[in-house]
Order: sequence, then structure tokens, then C-alpha cells
Amino acid sequence: MPEKTRLGQPFQARWLALVLTLATVGLAACGDDGGGTDAATTSTVNGDGSAGAEGGEKIVIRTHVNIEIPKGGPVPGSSTGQGEVLDGSSIGDSPFCPGGTFSDMHSDDPDIGLVDRTFRCPDGRLRIGFTPGVPQGRAQAGPWKVVSGTGSLAGLHGDGQMEIKYEPGTGSTEGREKFTGTVVP
Repeated sequence: MPEKTRLGQPFQARWLALVLTLATVGLAACGDDGGGTDAATTSTVNGDGSAGAEGGEKIVIRTHVNIEIPKGGPVPGSSTGQGEVLDGSSIGDSPFCPGGTFSDMHSDDPDIGLVDRTFRCPDGRLRIGFTPGVPQGRAQAGPWKVVSGTGSLAGLHGDGQMEIKYEPGTGSTEGREKFTGTVVP
């Protein structure tokens, strides 16, 4: 007998897990021969998220996200959610994006990742790309990188790791994220 669901949430969670798994496999097949440059420089991030790149600053971005997978699944360029930047976010010793919000778009560009996120901050915008890996219980993790910035965030480069922990009872549609890494101007 088919599983009865409230608002199709388990279906959305399964669809999201399938899409993220396929995207992860696809991205894993893409390598960097080291011969070119891109919008984000590669930096070293220690296991604790501290800066490993010379001249870089530690970045920590904490968020609350609401994921909205469109009916029928994500389509490149379609909205997949939004959220807010939480207190405790920082670049070095300075607060990052106080009172900021963000929106997510589904991406099919392997140079960006599955999620193309734009943070709207009081002093500019920061665009990052990331692809969460295969879910592990109520959590997912994966790499992220800076795509571009405006205002005081223009010229920022860097990367790191992200983790999302889904809120119980949300069918993997709401969670708290933490992005850690290193950025350089």
C-alpha cells in the first residue's frame, strides 16, 4: 500500500536525496587539471575550519534555510529555497552579513555546484556554490566555494566545507547550516 504523507514531504526528501546523490556523482567525475583559473581559488582548510591558506581569513556562516523543491523536481534556474544569516557568522574577527538573507537557485553548472546561493548583506552580495553529499541520517555535508561578490565582498575568493542538520519533523525541508573555510580578498 502506498505510504500516506503529509504534504508529500517524504517524497520531497527522497527526491532531494536522489538529486543530490546524482549531482555528487556527476561532480565527482569532473576534475581539475590545474591548468586554468576560476572564480574561486583553492585554499587549505584545516579540519577545525581554521585558515590554512597564507593570508586567508577564517569564515564561518551560520544560516537557517527553508528548502522548497518545485513540484516535479528541481529545474536549472528555479528557486529551491531561502533563509537568513544567523548571529555568530564571521569573516576573521568581523561579523559576516548581520541581518542578511539569501536565496537559492538550482544549478546545472559543475563549476558552481548544485546550489547557487546569493547572500544579500548590508554591505554587498556574496554568491557561493555548493553541492551537499549523500545524506547521513538528518545531516548532509559537502564542499562550497565563492563564485562572486559585490560591494565590500567584491573580489573575495575562497572555499571550505558546509554542513546542514535538518530540523526534526520537516521532511528535510528546513535546517541549520554551517559553512566554514578560508577566504582571501
